[in-house]
Amino acid sequence: MTAVLDEILPIYRHRERHATQIATAPEAVWSALHAISSGDLRLTRVLTGIRALPQRLPGGRPPGGGLPADRGFIEAFLERGYRKLRVDPPWTLVAGAPAQPWRLRGGETAGVEDVEGFRAFARPGFVLIATSFELEGLGDGTRLSTETRVQPTDAAAARAFRPYWWAIRAGSGLIRRDVLHAVRRRAERDTTSAAVTIQSP
Repeated sequence: MTAVLDEILPIYRHRERHATQIATAPEAVWSALHAISSGDLRLTRVLTGIRALPQRLPGGRPPGGGLPADRGFIEAFLERGYRKLRVDPPWTLVAGAPAQPWRLRGGETAGVEDVEGFRAFARPGFVLIATSFELEGLGDGTRLSTETRVQPTDAAAARAFRPYWWAIRAGSGLIRRDVLHAVRRRAERDTTSAAVTIQSP
């Protein structure tokens, strides 16, 4: 299966990918991905909350780097400044942004309107970050994978981002696995509940 990010960010300096298999159809998994809330992601909330602490200091950007308990996961993800770059239900969701995540108080997230603007962004001092969720039908089940790629716009950004990446990479992996497991739990639970409802007299 060709990764959708090969079209959106084919050249990258850093990459992380995780996947899980879910015992239900892609449509159910897609629904679960959009239905999980931040309340389903306790570990993710803790880790993103820690990362957001400096933003609450004087001079930090407005709150939003954490993951509020009353937000859907996708909604909260997009509120952090990411834009949808490609949506193809129930197979693909890609979001991305030029950002400065290594800065203590969050740095700047530059606005781009679409995938063309994202690809063309070359302002120095940023990294292009793209995250995908891809679904693949496997018989009676679904393979759900998520991938993140990062490409600096210049050498200075590459130097600044590198130590940040090594510092947060383990936590980043935990967050992605937390999300995948939450989607799997929700999708399989909802499918089982629907089957029981249909069988009930």
